[in-house]
Formats: sequence, C-alpha cells, structure tokens
Amino acid sequence: MSISSSSAPVASKELHVVGMSRTSKLVFLLLVLLQAGFFLYISLHRLIDDDEGFYLLASRLVLQHKTPYLDFFYTQAPLLPYVYGAWLKVAGVSWFSARIFSALLTTAVGSLLYWHVSRETGKWLGGACVVLLFASSSLIFVWYPIAKTYSLAMLFLFSAYIILARFSASTPGWLAGAAGILLGLSVDTRSYLVGVAPVFLWWLLRRRQARSLAHVIWFCSGFVAGIVPSLVLFFASPDAYLFNNLGYHAIRSEGGLIGNLHHKFLTLAALMAGHHTGVQFTILAVAAVGFMFYQRVRRDSVVLAIVLAVVLGMISLLPNPPYVQYFCLVLPFLMVVAVCSADDYLASSHSLQARRRVTLAGSILLLVFVAAAVPVLRQYLLTGHKVEGLQNDADAPNWTLKQVTVVAKMIDQLAIPGQEVASFWPGYTFASHANPYPGWENNFGSEVARELPPDKRRHYRLLSAGDMDRLFARREPQFVVLGNQFWNAAGNYALWERSLQTYGYTLARTVGDTSIYQCCSQAQH
Repeated sequence: MSISSSSAPVASKELHVVGMSRTSKLVFLLLVLLQAGFFLYISLHRLIDDDEGFYLLASRLVLQHKTPYLDFFYTQAPLLPYVYGAWLKVAGVSWFSARIFSALLTTAVGSLLYWHVSRETGKWLGGACVVLLFASSSLIFVWYPIAKTYSLAMLFLFSAYIILARFSASTPGWLAGAAGILLGLSVDTRSYLVGVAPVFLWWLLRRRQARSLAHVIWFCSGFVAGIVPSLVLFFASPDAYLFNNLGYHAIRSEGGLIGNLHHKFLTLAALMAGHHTGVQFTILAVAAVGFMFYQRVRRDSVVLAIVLAVVLGMISLLPNPPYVQYFCLVLPFLMVVAVCSADDYLASSHSLQARRRVTLAGSILLLVFVAAAVPVLRQYLLTGHKVEGLQNDADAPNWTLKQVTVVAKMIDQLAIPGQEVASFWPGYTFASHANPYPGWENNFGSEVARELPPDKRRHYRLLSAGDMDRLFARREPQFVVLGNQFWNAAGNYALWERSLQTYGYTLARTVGDTSIYQCCSQAQH
C-alpha cells in the first residue's frame, strides 16, 4: 500500500480541515497555561544534563561578543547560543532564567501541536489528546524543557511543517519562503536537520502544478536566508567551522562520523524495548502506523508527518554514537499521525461497535502511555537512578539547579569578576561572574585534543590532558574547579586532585562533591 494522499473529490470533502471553534480556542488558552505550569515545574526541578553547562556557557560567551568556532570550541550549529544569549541579556544570566526559557519553548511546541491537530480534526478533543501525549512523553519532558537544542529546533521545524502541510497551488509564494526560513533556522540549531530538506522539496513538487517551481524557488531562497548565521561563520573560517561541526564528531569515537552499526542496533533496541521510554515509543509508533495504513484516504498533513517522522528517525540514527534522546524529534510528528488518523478512522467507520472497541482500546493505551511517565518523572526529578551523565544515584544532588548555583556563588567569593577560572565542568563558570580559562569552555574537547598535533589544538582552541597538566605546573589558572565529572579523556577527579596538590594548589571551598582549588601564588612564567 503506497503512502499517498488521495485527490478524489469525495476524499477531499471528507478530510476537509475545519477552523478552530470558540470552544477550541478557550481550551487552547487553558492548555497553554497548564503546559506552561507543568513544563516550568519540570525545568526547575529536572536534574541537570551535563551538556547544558556547555550550551549555556557558549550563550554567555556570545553575550561577551565572543564568536563560536573562532573564539571557543563549539560542536553544534551556531544559533542556540545567540537565541539563549538574547534571552539571558533580558532575563539575567542564571540557570533558573535559562531553564524558564526552555520551558517556554517547550510550551510553544505543545501549543502548536494543539492548534494544528484541533484544526485538522475540527475537534478540541483531538488537540487535547495530542497535548496529553506530548506532555506525558518521557522523551519530551526529559529533553525539551532543558537548555539543549531540541525544543528550539523543533519549534522552527514544526512551524515549517504546519505551513507546508496545508500548501496548495493557490498558496502565496512568500509562505513557501517563510517555511524555508524556518527550516533554515532549525538547521542553524541542529545541523543534521538539513536531511529533511528533500522531504519538503518533494512535497512542493509532488503535484507537478504550474506554480510548483516558483514555490520551490521561494522555499530555497528562504532556506538560504535562514542559514545565514552558519554561512557567515563558515566563510569566516571554513576549516574551524567544518572541524567543529563534522571533524570533531568523526574522530571522537570508533566508527567515524556515522559508523558503528552495533551501537545503532543497541540504540534501536533501547528505543523500542526500553523499560519506560520503549513502552511509550512503541505504543505511539504502532498506533500511528496502524491507523494510517488502515485508512483508504489519508489527509495531506498525515502523509507529510509520517514521512518526516521516518526521515527524522533515520537521521537520528546516523550520528556516531547515537543516543535514544535524539529520537525526541520524531515524536511530535508521530503524535500528529496517531491522533489525526485515529480521528479519521472513527469518523469513517459505519460500525458503532467497532468505534466503541477502538475508543476503549485507545483509552487503555493512553492510560498505559501516561502511567509509564510516572517512574521517569521520579527518576529525573528526584532519584537520578540510571540518569544519563550521572555516576550513580548518590551523584544526583550534585546536578540540581540549587547546588550548581551555590558552587557558582563560592567561585564569586574567591575570584574577582572577569577572572579566568579553570572549571572541568563549564556549568559552574556560566552562573558565576568569572570567565572560563581558555580551553575550559567545554568538558569534552580533550577527547579529541589528544588526537591532534599542538598547532591544530591551538587553532581549534582545545586542550589535551597534557596541556592542562602543564598549565597547572606553571600555576597559570589561579582557581580550578573539580566536580560534576567522574571520568573523561582529561582524566578522573582523584588524579587531578593529586596533581593540583603536587603543584601547590590548596583546597579553598567544598560544596557537596565539588572542590575549588586555589594556587599558592600568582602564575609563574
């Protein structure tokens, strides 16, 4: 059975997109408030992910007129530091303000889902169901309301999808340009999303209408405008841009940029059969594909959403190593397919008994879906059990917003504003008044620095473990922060602790499992 939408007159009448009713608009406002409250609570209590320190320090450096790739090592597309930096300039530089922004971005994505599905189905209940799926999905509430690329990238990508899902020959060309800009901005946030561009181009060309080529030109022009931030930084230093975005990822692990099929298989198994996440993803995927393929006629928005979900799933599996969290970008599109296809099935079924059976089965699956989220909430908000990036359950208190803020205040008590501090985890420096010592803007550059000759390390602004040790021997960073890392290519906590003591550093402050060392005198050159 092919995946295509029907152009038959009867089908188009049956699947007519209805505007939002007054009730739908009122429910929309209520759900926006409920989502905002829920995601704000999650974002302010969710244990910190170690990558967040890197992203937020990059955002603060941008505020200080530093440039990604040129002034510091940055391994993603460049837009996020500028967007978060703009927010931090207004709301203040703190973990709490950054997390609030992430929660608002997540709420915006959920609100777009409601708006789109309720318009497609003509029912506020359809929109409410998709919001319930969105808010209770562990891959969403764990990874969207934190300072990472997912919620920002999805906000741009889903907005582009909404525009093109209703595209027709009579649609103004500038809307195709707007969709192109939005896709470009999503690529500026997470570069591998460029892989969905062919899907949008196919969508614009599929009907071979007279204006299709004009729409493609509009779209491509908008896309180029959207990726201007990447283009500017690429032309400023092609070598640095390519290494930060591609070269680093190609050498950081075995198998190159997209290799290691065994790891990809294990990631798929964890995604589909994971204890909690697997239950949710499997329910959603089976429901979406099952309902869609059962329909004789499929609405355009569902066709585009399922193609995007499949392509995004393939893209999420390509990086080496892949992680289950990458698949959080697939879920909003699967949710659209599941809810809209289920609504179409119930509307087209002539058997009352069949509709009752499907409604009962769907209600049970929805309850199981929501129930599977409860232990994950406890895991990521309280216990830290098997949370990615934590050494063990006892490590959880070190990764709370309150704890890292206390450490930052300790740094401020010791270092003068603007002083360069060598923190092995950049999240402490972000929330303080200190600046990162050059090369300590991230907590993973040493993974690849050891593979590079000294001139390349200097060019890419990376430090190897040996470089760090030599700096400590010269007592150049006056303050060193050890904490929130238990092992990386730079070495483990205990080894650096002994090394610092050997070179004359003394313990100045301790907060939980984090230690701040101060050198015995000014730097010796």
